[in-house]
Amino acid sequence: MDLRERRLYAFFAVNYFVQGLAGLAYEPLDYLLKDGLKLGSADAALFVTWMTLPLTLKPLFGLLTDLLPWYGRRRVPHMIGVSLLTSGAWAGLALLRGWRYGPTLALLILVNVGTVLSDVVCEGVMVERGQESGKTGPYQAAKVGMLYASLVLSGLGGGWLAAHAGFRAIFLIAAALPLAAAVAAARVDDAAVGGVREAAARGLSGLREVLARPSFWAVSAAIFLWSFSPFLGIAEFYYQTRALGLSPVFIGALTTAGGIAGALGAGVFARLSRAPGASARLARLSVLVGGPLSLLGVFYLGPRTALALTILFGLTGVIFRLAWMDLCARACPKGAEATTFAAFMAVFNLAAAASNMTGGAFYDRLAAAHGAYSAMAALALAGSACTFAAWPLLRLAAPLDA
Repeated sequence: MDLRERRLYAFFAVNYFVQGLAGLAYEPLDYLLKDGLKLGSADAALFVTWMTLPLTLKPLFGLLTDLLPWYGRRRVPHMIGVSLLTSGAWAGLALLRGWRYGPTLALLILVNVGTVLSDVVCEGVMVERGQESGKTGPYQAAKVGMLYASLVLSGLGGGWLAAHAGFRAIFLIAAALPLAAAVAAARVDDAAVGGVREAAARGLSGLREVLARPSFWAVSAAIFLWSFSPFLGIAEFYYQTRALGLSPVFIGALTTAGGIAGALGAGVFARLSRAPGASARLARLSVLVGGPLSLLGVFYLGPRTALALTILFGLTGVIFRLAWMDLCARACPKGAEATTFAAFMAVFNLAAAASNMTGGAFYDRLAAAHGAYSAMAALALAGSACTFAAWPLLRLAAPLDA
């Protein structure tokens, strides 16, 4: 491995480790919404939906890096700038006087704008270099593996901080993390590109090409249905804390267990992806196996089953998600790598937002009418049905692997 590739792997590792380690702030944030702002599950889900709205707008941010080079460079200046933006937004949140809905939401939206932009830039580098070297699969596995490895620290750490530290100290820790990503980005070999007009013409041509493919729309719909899991997210958190009475430290330990399982899943995928056509086969399995796995949510009855299901979902979910991501990376046209891949990833994020909103909106109502367990079981059944509904789309999505 030459120096250029070592710096590339270091860039991926640092960026996604930083993103994952920001999870130190996210479990405490759940308690800020529940206890600080006094929000119920539906209102908390709505807050998170607005807060994470930038994640669903990833293609728009992808256009910035594909079509608008800075100082004759395509990726690095964007990465440094957005890392500083994320750091500043976390710091602003730490310095905020009092917890009021509007200012808290505005700063967290800004945090996610910076996070999404850094993610888009990094993914653009990953797809561009991965297509050149035929390593889209290994690069994706390295990215997701590092992201989940960071959860080992952020899970237990976030749970401990939620129980023992103040919100301001936690947000200041989060503010320091993106600075490491800016330093790593500065060391990446970012070749010079032509002017804005040339970059825009090349990018728009590639974008028109991929949008004209039926497989793009089919796989986007399949990803959404496969990813829709309303029993996870806000509904799961309120079920864990209210119905099961799990402590912040134990919930953090679940995140750590999921991180370990996800990192193992990334390693398994890296090995499996060496075989020709492996990602397409795994994508099909994600529907055939994922549907029954979602049904296991009906066994979410206490700490032991919560731990077992977290590990199982973490391991299989990462393997299957990486298969979809590898297919998406291979389909990105030259000149519009960041925009196209961001469009696919926005579908994952849109599904997560829809899951959160649906789970948050129905959990309290179902729990009040039928009990907390029945509410979670119903949401698990809904997620399983959506996974199976993705099957008819796989035939149209098959050309994506061509």
